Amino acid sequence: MTPTQSPSPGLQAPMEQKVPAYVAGARPPVDHSVLDRLEEELEDDAGYTPVFVANFIQGLPKRVERLRVALVSGDLAGSFDAVLSLKTSSQMVGAEQLASLAQQLEAGLRRDAATADSAVALPQLAAAFLAAITRCSGETARSLTSRQADPLQR
Repeated sequence: MTPTQSPSPGLQAPMEQKVPAYVAGARPPVDHSVLDRLEEELEDDAGYTPVFVANFIQGLPKRVERLRVALVSGDLAGSFDAVLSLKTSSQMVGAEQLASLAQQLEAGLRRDAATADSAVALPQLAAAFLAAITRCSGETARSLTSRQADPLQR
């Protein structure tokens, strides 16, 4: 089997997978205006937004790991649950790059995994997406942490 041949009929080979549209430093990992709007909407005198952001940062590694485990084990339902959790929570804190990667992965799940053998398709999607998601989640956490530490960024 050559690198561009599929190990299973009807599946794209890993090298033919659409590469995630993520380039480190291409744009800020977090749109801080999303958090500014949240603070305004909450009339956040009690400081709920920093707690919300801290909870997101603390839970981010667990979300990424849950996604990794679901993908590499071929768990289609778990993969959908994990990627939707990552996408939604990222959108809520303005982590637009991370949300975009999760959305691309979700599209891949819908396109490939639903029509093929999950035990093959999901690990291929993991190979195509997890490195970019991991890098972006680290940049996102650093950006959010620096916002928390520097009130002038608000």
